[in-house]
Amino acid sequence: MHFASNLKFLRKKSGKTQDALSAEVGIGRTTIANYESGISEPNLETLVSFAKYFGVSTDELLSKNVEKDGISDLKQNAKVVALYQGQAQNVPQVVTVDREGNDNIIYVPVKARAGYLLGYGDPEFMETLPTFRLPGLSNATYRMFEVDGPSMAPNIMSGDRIIGEWIERLDDIRDNRVHVVVHKGGVTVKRVLNRIKERGKLYLKSDTVVHRADYPTMEIDPEDVSEIWYGRLKLSSDFSEPSEVYHRLADLEVDIMEMKRKLSE
Repeated sequence: MHFASNLKFLRKKSGKTQDALSAEVGIGRTTIANYESGISEPNLETLVSFAKYFGVSTDELLSKNVEKDGISDLKQNAKVVALYQGQAQNVPQVVTVDREGNDNIIYVPVKARAGYLLGYGDPEFMETLPTFRLPGLSNATYRMFEVDGPSMAPNIMSGDRIIGEWIERLDDIRDNRVHVVVHKGGVTVKRVLNRIKERGKLYLKSDTVVHRADYPTMEIDPEDVSEIWYGRLKLSSDFSEPSEVYHRLADLEVDIMEMKRKLSE
């Protein structure tokens, strides 16, 4: 990965000090210094911010030696192409592609959800959302959504990002797996049960136990679904404490070690 050296090179090429770059991108100077020295790495939102600031793709910023190999034209690299518009239901009406025709991943943060419900078929709106590419995600259309609220805790926490693979047909839903469902009621991250054949409904379930009363199972009609994405990858900055069971096992292990020590004396 070339992020540290690329950041330093691009900053100097643009004639910016670390202080100046810090002021313009809203990231602390010490944090930038740590990035450039390889002490720490940025999260996805910060990576996208640097990529947009310097006019490069996130893939280039991470995996390409831009000082040696140069950079591509970001404007060409991020053109928006409308697909399937008005031709079918439950398909992504707009995707973004790079200049080779490969799909980019569009990122939908929580603050853009309301706009996404109205604008997921609008190329002008979709062009305002961040796009990126990740190694290993190809041969399909992917989209990333930010999770809001504790309904899927502890497996998925508020603030986590779910990268979903577009599902063309509702018949392709994998029962009891995590999906992102875009429907009349909002953008929802849930486990989905497909009961269209039996009852003509989809059921969206939460994982939470603590907040179960606040997040009952949702019943929605298939015709109310605009898009559905199968959860392929979770990006999280949450490092929660181990569960109570883990603590008890750890204590038991210590007790056994102490017993062995006493028996050997």
